[in-house]
Amino acid sequence: MDDLFLALTPADVERTLAARLKAARRGRGWTQSEIARRSGLSLATIARLERSGQGQISSLARLCAALGRLDDFDALLRPAAPTSLDELRRRSR
Repeated sequence: MDDLFLALTPADVERTLAARLKAARRGRGWTQSEIARRSGLSLATIARLERSGQGQISSLARLCAALGRLDDFDALLRPAAPTSLDELRRRSR
């Protein structure tokens, strides 16, 4: 795991996610109103997510679906790779 990642706080992650959401929307050439319409979320929710990164997981999932990025969730909270053969054996039982 990257040492920089270990130093992140939840607030850092929220700010990074907010910036990435905004960049993804702009990359499609969409306004906040457009992605609100496509995702079924309110304009206020979009603005809050892009400003602070704070919101509900369901809102983030709807935004990612609208952006065609729902598969990005597959990498979240994946089990860590086993660090020993014993751990690998325990997991396969």
